[in-house]
Amino acid sequence: MENNSDILKKIHSGEPEIIAEAVKEIKENGDLTIAEALLQNLAQIQDPRLMTIVANLLADIKDTHFCELLIHSIETTTDSDIKTQLLRIVWESSLNYAAYLDVFLHILREDNFSVAFETSTVIENMVHNLTEEQQAKLTVTLAEFPEDKKFLAENILAELAGREV
Repeated sequence: MENNSDILKKIHSGEPEIIAEAVKEIKENGDLTIAEALLQNLAQIQDPRLMTIVANLLADIKDTHFCELLIHSIETTTDSDIKTQLLRIVWESSLNYAAYLDVFLHILREDNFSVAFETSTVIENMVHNLTEEQQAKLTVTLAEFPEDKKFLAENILAELAGREV
């Protein structure tokens, strides 16, 4: 596989054929080092179509070690738009992020509305993977949520109740 900088250059080229070639290369031969490089370079992507391509590529990663990389990126980014994209990768992924429930609850409570909205989707999609202890904690925590995000909490609780039947 080409080195990461060559692949990143292809992705940032703006040329659909070259981007497609890079994506194919990553899908066939990629490893977590290119995934980490892509995560670190998300802020440089200005084209919404390219952002979608990269986000979809990252959401398709099946290596469970990617969870740690993605969560680290989510926790360290201060850009709300990038954080929203990172959270979208989580809820589109088939990986189990239930171990990071506390991280998502913190983001849901503390971040702005658009980030909190994406986070609520993440939590709604993970409720079936939570342990009984996590479900109980989630229920208690959401019951104490601030008024401006109460309806996000209510949607998660409704999803939780629907899964418990």
